[in-house]
Amino acid sequence: MDIKETLLNVLDEAKTRFSPSNLLFPQLISFPMNRPIHIFALGKAAYQMTKAVLEYAKTDSYIRITSGLVVTKYGHNEGDLPNMTIMEAGHPTPDENSIKAAEAAIAFLQKLTENDILLILLSGGGSALMEKPIEGVTLDDIITKTQEFLNNGSDIETINNERKKLSSVKGGKMYKYIKPKTMYIYAMSDVPGDKPKNIASNPFLPDAEKVDEAMGAENYHRFDNLTAKRFRPEDKAITYKIIANNRTFCDTLKQVAHDIVPTLQNDRIHIVTTDMTGSSAKAGAEVSSMAIFINKQKSKGFSAFRTPCLLIFSGETSVVVKGNGVGGRCTELALSAAEGLSTLKDCVVLAYATDGCDGICDASGAFVDCDTKSLLAEKGIDIEASLDNNDSYTALKAIDAIIPSQTTGINVNDIVMMYVQ
Repeated sequence: MDIKETLLNVLDEAKTRFSPSNLLFPQLISFPMNRPIHIFALGKAAYQMTKAVLEYAKTDSYIRITSGLVVTKYGHNEGDLPNMTIMEAGHPTPDENSIKAAEAAIAFLQKLTENDILLILLSGGGSALMEKPIEGVTLDDIITKTQEFLNNGSDIETINNERKKLSSVKGGKMYKYIKPKTMYIYAMSDVPGDKPKNIASNPFLPDAEKVDEAMGAENYHRFDNLTAKRFRPEDKAITYKIIANNRTFCDTLKQVAHDIVPTLQNDRIHIVTTDMTGSSAKAGAEVSSMAIFINKQKSKGFSAFRTPCLLIFSGETSVVVKGNGVGGRCTELALSAAEGLSTLKDCVVLAYATDGCDGICDASGAFVDCDTKSLLAEKGIDIEASLDNNDSYTALKAIDAIIPSQTTGINVNDIVMMYVQ
């Protein structure tokens, strides 16, 4: 069995099963009929999520999609969509088009009436893609602050909380422009803990900074996959549902691996964590240390994990920028793991960004194994030096270990699969 090819096949099938169509169609079955529906989609998965809703509308004559605005990342517009205006903007830092997107969003919302239905499709990346600075703050101020936090390896909650202070559209501040009394928000979560206030810096929930604390009050109407509680404000009915997160994607990976890899039954597939955070390089070393531990136990005739086994990790690590190389969270994690794997046999680590773009480099992820260190050495590349220079992409590109960038229509953090023979 070619382990690398097998892991890529598992990943591809999981993405197919986890498509926006498969995630959204069940939500739309009970959607209100014969009323004007207007879509506002924001995030890196906005185009594919909107396309899925339009595909569903073709099969249901009672679903009337009247208009829509789609705001997504550069390169994610795959062509015209009926009745939709599509805008692209900057990510991970906002740009002038992010400002234009905010202005367009406000104008779009203000045209709606109380009897319309507003369908909001949210995914990660929205924090940068739509921006309007508060008075006294410039776009350059926000760009500088965002880049500072990214370079320091700050977690997403810290970054979003600070950006909200500078923004007039984040933290529920867009809610005041919404006239429809019926409002649906379907979100893909790319944040640890799936807090609604952190997904795309949630522009639309009223008082988004306190939404988690307010869930016990009768101010919201919310259904999601985490709670069955219902809330309804006096003037608006809001349905908020998280349709996907990294846990559900890991569950899909596990099921696919069970279905298509004969040697991997359920007791040999383990979701280790869905809360992988901190330094990407440190996380890579920790992942490979688990493989070393499994092999040591196996050599003694026992193991906590029966082999062959597949370990699945998920979350969002961060890169602390020290050098001037090229790389992302996944490539840095993978390169770091390669050092530990060099002492093993038949062990492969695949690190992948589910949105198909690992930072600013031309990769969605990378894979490494026990031969990676020696292959790099043949090219005159030292792992430690590459990590110190944040040059993981360049190193792994030299030995064809990069998984190319791709548009997935999914955005639920990063995943790591490690196969141990």
